[in-house]
Amino acid sequence: MTRRLRFFIVLAFKNLTRHKRRTIITALAMAVGVSIYTSMDSILVGFISEIDRNLVGFELGNAAITAPEYWDERHRYLLDRLVEEPERILSELDAAGIPAAPRITFRGDLIVHYAPFPEDGSIPMVFAGLDPERDAQVLRLQEAIVDGRWLEAGREEIVMGRWLADQLGADVGYPVSVTTRTRDGYRQFLELEIAGIYESPNPYVDRNKVHLPLDVADLYLEMRGAVTSIHLKLPETVPGTADPEPVRRILHDAGAGIDSVVTLSYADMTEEFTEMMEMEEGFTNLLLFLLAIIAIVGVSNTMLMSVLERQREIGMLRSLGFHNREIRLLFSLEAAGIGILGAIGGLALGSVFTWLLVTYGIDYSRLMTDIDFSGYRFDSVLYGVWNYGTMVVATVFAVVVAGVVAIFPTRRILKKSVTDCMRHV
Repeated sequence: MTRRLRFFIVLAFKNLTRHKRRTIITALAMAVGVSIYTSMDSILVGFISEIDRNLVGFELGNAAITAPEYWDERHRYLLDRLVEEPERILSELDAAGIPAAPRITFRGDLIVHYAPFPEDGSIPMVFAGLDPERDAQVLRLQEAIVDGRWLEAGREEIVMGRWLADQLGADVGYPVSVTTRTRDGYRQFLELEIAGIYESPNPYVDRNKVHLPLDVADLYLEMRGAVTSIHLKLPETVPGTADPEPVRRILHDAGAGIDSVVTLSYADMTEEFTEMMEMEEGFTNLLLFLLAIIAIVGVSNTMLMSVLERQREIGMLRSLGFHNREIRLLFSLEAAGIGILGAIGGLALGSVFTWLLVTYGIDYSRLMTDIDFSGYRFDSVLYGVWNYGTMVVATVFAVVVAGVVAIFPTRRILKKSVTDCMRHV
């Protein structure tokens, strides 16, 4: 730092202290903008992160193997796009040390009868046949069991979510019936028993899915060993970022049905959630724009008043040999100082809000009772996260915008001659 620049920084600081009230008000306005920006970004990033964790942990895993075009049509729950030789693929993955869980996902009606249930009725549901041992190695549904027990292979039973059980008046040991269609399109009827009830942070799984042993689903749906998907657990540090390329290489090298299956990454399976990511980015950009408006209006007004009141001082500086660019630098440093004060106050206030969001979150339980938010895959309490990158961006943005904005009112005064400035009272 040169001696002359140090002089301007000290002078700019002294000028800020000459108008304490104006400086504090402008810095406070910027602090509010910075705190809102960092807090909202915290809750939105936390929202997306929660969705990623719950999708990876309770529905999709880190990657999946399916038949071509199955994933695009998965919401129709048709049994005509299948992985025909899952055991061959599973043996290759086991040899590579990659946990894999086959599933048969299908649509059907869950039927309950009066006594022991409060009343007769049926409800359309999504059913998932799973291997109890393998599934527990890939997904976390077994950990969510709160009543009864986990599924056992070969037993005609189901597990369901707590929310669904409460709606039906169900309990462990209650008998239920399921009607669906087999792989060949024939009507099928199953008599099952509730073995366990789980309570997961994924509302979609709790409300819309019922699980049964894979071998039972294979028998009654006449799948002849085929499955709809194989879900994988791969190493990753951030949910949803695992690389499926090693799996593709393994299947390619082994020739394990590479022509009849595709390996999907987490991003491939969650394309519809990119809209949420775009919403998060758009919202943060809007907050950044509002922060810019606060900075432009507040700092511009403050610096304009300061410049108008100090025309005589500006004329004196120019008469002493200060160049216009040096005077612009002086006022830009003053404005940047306001930006620094606003950013520091905003980070302090925003850190308090973020700490509250990270520690306690926002409780949506009452709202979720009345409205179905299961498509968003987050629990009733939404927590924020510490996003230090956003804090740095907000700080730099506030300082830079404040410094740049100060140039415009200063330029207006510098157009006057030195004598006109000196005559100003």
